Amino acid sequence: MSRLLTTCAFLLVSVGVVAVNAPAVADGWRVGYFREGRVVFRITAGGNPACASYNDRDCLWNVPMSQIRFDSLRPLVCGADHLDKWGSTGYENPGHWCNMARNY
Repeated sequence: MSRLLTTCAFLLVSVGVVAVNAPAVADGWRVGYFREGRVVFRITAGGNPACASYNDRDCLWNVPMSQIRFDSLRPLVCGADHLDKWGSTGYENPGHWCNMARNY
């Protein structure tokens, strides 16, 4: 009985953690693992990946999804936006996260 209760308690806690992140996941945010590290990103309506960022320039590398303030995000979008900020679209290099995230 004790093992069953422990398992049920674990499952309830796990479900609670998932529920906290549900709005972010529903908005299309996901975690990607790239050469540069782990980043939360989504694909825009235009088909370009956009990383979680607070300043529309620097991705939030290795920040867990549960610690991101989604209502404060100003994502960095690959393509023209990335070109304007970093001098490349992010698609020129096959190993760049922008290029890899399109097929993630």
